[in-house]
Amino acid sequence: MLRGRFCVSVFSLLGFAIALIPAERQVEISLGKSLELGRQELSFGAITSICEDHEGNFLVLDGKEFKVLKFSPGGKLLLKFGQKGQGPGDFQSPDLIVLTPQNEIAVHEISYVSFFKADGTFARRQELNGRLGLVYLGPNRFLAWDWHPDSRQQIMLDGKNNVVATFHAQPRNSFSTVLTDETGRAVMFNYVSDIYVPDLIFGYGGGVGLVGISSRYDLTLLDGGGRVIGSVRRDLKPGKMSGGEKAFLGENIREFAKVRNWPAHAVRDLVNRIPDFKAIIRAVRISPRHVYVFRVPENVTREDSAMPVDVFSLRGEFLGSTTMNKIPLFISGTAMYFVEADDSGNEYLRRTEYSFLVR
Repeated sequence: MLRGRFCVSVFSLLGFAIALIPAERQVEISLGKSLELGRQELSFGAITSICEDHEGNFLVLDGKEFKVLKFSPGGKLLLKFGQKGQGPGDFQSPDLIVLTPQNEIAVHEISYVSFFKADGTFARRQELNGRLGLVYLGPNRFLAWDWHPDSRQQIMLDGKNNVVATFHAQPRNSFSTVLTDETGRAVMFNYVSDIYVPDLIFGYGGGVGLVGISSRYDLTLLDGGGRVIGSVRRDLKPGKMSGGEKAFLGENIREFAKVRNWPAHAVRDLVNRIPDFKAIIRAVRISPRHVYVFRVPENVTREDSAMPVDVFSLRGEFLGSTTMNKIPLFISGTAMYFVEADDSGNEYLRRTEYSFLVR
């Protein structure tokens, strides 16, 4: 998963530990009180993305219900808008919400971005047909990716859908295999794991955009005009995949394929594509003051395995590291947002206040 802020998730304080990493520069994150939404008074279909305004109000994009809900810092519902459809202001597959420096609400879809006024009134739609994974960067700049014959290419666009810069490419064969089925047709089978597939990274928040690829610790920081303003780098190498981790990831592929009734030869090919080394970066979040880089944990077979988290300034200065057990979908200047699920599978939101200290 990052002018407004990047958007998106939440967690339980019970049993949640943030420990300092020895032998590195250290930062400390202290957690405060939490607010939960979606357990009793209302329900969410699927919390897709979150952002926060300058007054601490936060907006939740419900991708399943095709709605945007705005809440006060105390959790009072202030505004709700949106519906499924193809008309102006309607949603078809919303996946990201951002608050722009002009105080507009930008909701991203597959090939366009819809802009709304602060009161939810539809303002305009920015068409960017043929581009995927859109991320707002500035009034005339957007980040996205595009298909090439053998890869996915990370690109920057202007408002007329012209490519003005290219960045990283994700090899297609790192997550896809093309094999014939019983009828002789060529079928593509995709399995993307953020543990080892070199995933394209996009970020936006605090007036700053970010691009990179998860297999390299070298992220580029961009301003709203698409100009490079810094980089986020550390001299860290990918971790080696243990035999136990390969077996664990192979079993995940088998379970995934079983649900989709994939043929055995496709499963074997995808399992054989698991490399000897992991990716380095699991996710990136951008707050109004910091860039948080969540690294792949040392032991990927444990769900509660602590993830190293490196913290940088918005200009790329390394401030220090800590560990966290979960990745927030969105980090504002004062709160971390996580998505949880209760015993029945119902999603709810937890907004937890935090403070930040550089040791």
